[in-house]
Amino acid sequence: MKISQVVLASFLLTCFVACNKPAANTAAPAAAAQPAVDPNATIPPKFVSGVNAPFPDNLWNKPGTVTVAATVGTDGTITETKVVSSPHPELNDLATNAVKQWKFESAKKNGQAVPFTITVNLKFEKPAPGTKVQQMPPAKAPAASAEKKQK
Repeated sequence: MKISQVVLASFLLTCFVACNKPAANTAAPAAAAQPAVDPNATIPPKFVSGVNAPFPDNLWNKPGTVTVAATVGTDGTITETKVVSSPHPELNDLATNAVKQWKFESAKKNGQAVPFTITVNLKFEKPAPGTKVQQMPPAKAPAASAEKKQK
């Protein structure tokens, strides 16, 4: 009986090893599918520089987030702004004046600069205790375009 137990154990061990061995001709796993890139797709603008919106201490009791839709022109400057949502009207000018000072690399389509509208969320909140508050100068009015000057 002992011999039959040894033979049976040996048989089971051989089957276990054989069953858990990878097959000799298994194919490599398929590479993950890459999404197709549309060559005509618009490449969004890239942020280059800008200022933070100031949050005067007299408005600290009115925190919140102002959402601004801004059009980045072909030269990378902000050409238009529109407040989409705001918790307090007093924050609207602060938000739009800051966004108007931002600079971008323009959006591209087929290698050409194109206007592109972005949505920006500007969060206004009271600074943490001990934080030095830096007030930003007011935004300058954007220069008139060459077309407008000629008329």
